[in-house]
Amino acid sequence: MKVKKIMTKTVEVCGESDALSEACKIMWQKDCGVVPIVNKKLKVVGIITDRDIMVAAFLQNKTVSEINCSEIVSEEIISCTSADKVEDVLKLMKKYQVKRLPVVDEKEILEGIISITDILLSSGDDKKMRKKVLKTIEAISKPRPIVLKAIDE
Repeated sequence: MKVKKIMTKTVEVCGESDALSEACKIMWQKDCGVVPIVNKKLKVVGIITDRDIMVAAFLQNKTVSEINCSEIVSEEIISCTSADKVEDVLKLMKKYQVKRLPVVDEKEILEGIISITDILLSSGDDKKMRKKVLKTIEAISKPRPIVLKAIDE
């Protein structure tokens, strides 16, 4: 099965200079846990999760309206295309321990989002696919090692 068949096509986004409060508003209104961040050309430059927002606000001791999306968006973008096979998306999710991927075109312009839940719900009675989803969820759920960085004062 191809990503195009099951991805969510209508996705709200934030710009790099938008405050995290805008991402929070989108998450609340759309009942989602992720918002893609795009530049002025609508190229995906990152993705922000509800967890990212909470951790940033706590660590910076600021409100979400005081922090811009560009301050916390990760530099590494893991994405897929609508032509990719769902099995390949599961491999990416497993490798990078992520539950959702932005779906982009050849210019990295956002076309949608695919989540592990989308894949599970579309698998129906396909026991092989459901087993692959379960293995992916297991890999995503494994704790990552904590890496402490020295802080220059």
